[in-house]
Amino acid sequence: MTKGSIHFFIALLVCGTAWGQSDVPAFMSKHSIGVTASYSPTSGHVLIGEAEQRRVWTTGVEYTLRMLERKGLRIEYRSEVAPLFQETDPTAVAYEETIFGNRTITPISPPVRVVTKSHAPVGADCISPEECVPIYLIYGTGEATYGMAFSPIGARAAFFLQHRIQPTFETDIGAIISSRAIPVNSAAKVNYQFSFGPGVQFHFSRGAALRLEYVFRHISNANSGPTNPGIDQGVFRMSLCHYW
Repeated sequence: MTKGSIHFFIALLVCGTAWGQSDVPAFMSKHSIGVTASYSPTSGHVLIGEAEQRRVWTTGVEYTLRMLERKGLRIEYRSEVAPLFQETDPTAVAYEETIFGNRTITPISPPVRVVTKSHAPVGADCISPEECVPIYLIYGTGEATYGMAFSPIGARAAFFLQHRIQPTFETDIGAIISSRAIPVNSAAKVNYQFSFGPGVQFHFSRGAALRLEYVFRHISNANSGPTNPGIDQGVFRMSLCHYW
């Protein structure tokens, strides 16, 4: 690093500190309500979930209440209700096998939701005691399941309160009630969820803010169903909030 670069970096720190301590009023509203939407394009084994390639959309509203505030730090209680919860699962739609060069496809009706797509054989068809041919699954475009999600217990920390751009970190726990068991038929209609992760909040004014977050989310039935594959996801979440 050159001497000029060092001076420039020090100047930025001084200017940033001076701006943070200026007369610009802090964004210190007590309540907020917002419209929030989230999207996860896939799932995989991140921590404890086993169900792969699940896609989830949610749309809902959130409420926050300021619980603690110190210089440069605010802790908020957070709750969310998402009346629209859509989860899409991969499905097996047919069996495929090749006997004496002839490809045979046998439909599965109705299609079966699977924990994960696999290109390995799921069985074998023995055409003689000495010769068996592998059986493979053919997968469809997936099936959607609808439900409602809610997270009544949550918290969010916001930093650099004097600035319009504020880093955040949130965590919450809640439940999901769906029209059928997810992520497979042998799971459960009632599942539990927790999430945590960072974000950034852009304040347009003292009363309006846009928040972008990327959080880890886990969904499972806590072994209340016959099976519990669980879903681990990285989730993009966007919220448009009004503070007062």
